[in-house]
Amino acid sequence: MFSSHKKLLYVYFVFLLALVLNANAQSGGSSTSLSGIVSDPTGAVVPNAAVQLQNPVSGFNRTTTTDSSGSFTIPNIPFNPYHLTIAKKGFASYSQDIDVRSVVPLNLKIGLTVGGSSETVTVEAAAEDLLENTSTFHTDVDRGLFDKLPLESQSSSVSSLVTLATPGIAADSNGLFHGLGDHAENSFSVDGQPITDQQSKVFSNQIPLDSIESMEVISGAPPAEFGEKASVVISVTTRSCHACQGQ
Repeated sequence: MFSSHKKLLYVYFVFLLALVLNANAQSGGSSTSLSGIVSDPTGAVVPNAAVQLQNPVSGFNRTTTTDSSGSFTIPNIPFNPYHLTIAKKGFASYSQDIDVRSVVPLNLKIGLTVGGSSETVTVEAAAEDLLENTSTFHTDVDRGLFDKLPLESQSSSVSSLVTLATPGIAADSNGLFHGLGDHAENSFSVDGQPITDQQSKVFSNQIPLDSIESMEVISGAPPAEFGEKASVVISVTTRSCHACQGQ
């Protein structure tokens, strides 16, 4: 009796573990989080430091502050290069370039230096923030651009967004989009999961625009990881619950 009870508990534990691993595998297939601890030269934590993570190309811009333990967290960061800056009165400004290419969360330990009393003017060339090391022709569209575009179709707002924000995409009068190549070969990927349902028709089941955090639109010749698609691949990163609550 006792042995059967132990076996039942073991099976139940394995089942729960499988559910957790499956949930983690499907959440954020193309995004990750960034966390860190900010300290001063003595090793003491620095609270209320301003933290900013941005990509000037896609329009991604997140700001936060360190808590009483000097810690900060920025969730739901799509794959892309970013520029991190940390500022606190009395300390020299800290900056670092970060290239996000994995779902593994990033953890940083950042040490600030004490700022001097002299005032200097520094001229920097920030062109490296606009460069990427990928050879695929693509366009990054962040949520900061959504409200600035006059979407002509409410029933297919995602199609309208792709048309207006992406070079090489042609639009017709019904709010549809046609990319380079066979327009029937369009494909959506939501958080790393391919979507086989038709998404480019006016009366289709398009995903809500409010659920999207960012998009990467690959046109012309998508990489082999997306299969044999010959036209547009739209890789969507959905919003996290934290981002929705902060709206």
